[in-house]
Amino acid sequence: MSEMSLNAAEIGAGAARLSAPPAPGDDSIFLRGLRVDALIGVYEHERHGPQPLVIDLELGLAHSRACFSDRLTDAIDYGAVVASVRRHALLNRCELLEGFAQNVADTLLADFDLLSVAVSVSKPGIFDIADSVGVSIRRYARKTGRS
Repeated sequence: MSEMSLNAAEIGAGAARLSAPPAPGDDSIFLRGLRVDALIGVYEHERHGPQPLVIDLELGLAHSRACFSDRLTDAIDYGAVVASVRRHALLNRCELLEGFAQNVADTLLADFDLLSVAVSVSKPGIFDIADSVGVSIRRYARKTGRS
């Protein structure tokens, strides 16, 4: 028998490893370059209408069941995440990017089964000499014991 052939016991052991429940890991989902308009700004000229923002998200998971099941029902729905962020941008007014990022983090941690969330928010076109200004934060779900 060649080295390339497998016996039934080896195949069974491999299949068992693949179907075993996932161990806690360090999985994440990311969304980059999400563009929204938001009522945000400190200065009078910023308060006349929505301002464009660009958002990057990293959603931390204990493990992704979808990696093992390959079923949408076991995954975080990316569309629902986008809808949640867009809804927040439309319905809330913040003066600072920091407050906006914190509110997005709080919303996502409340709405989805996450261990953590990293939120980066940038506001393009503020200065002629820079593409954008922004802030990045990382927050943890209370159940992890981190804050």
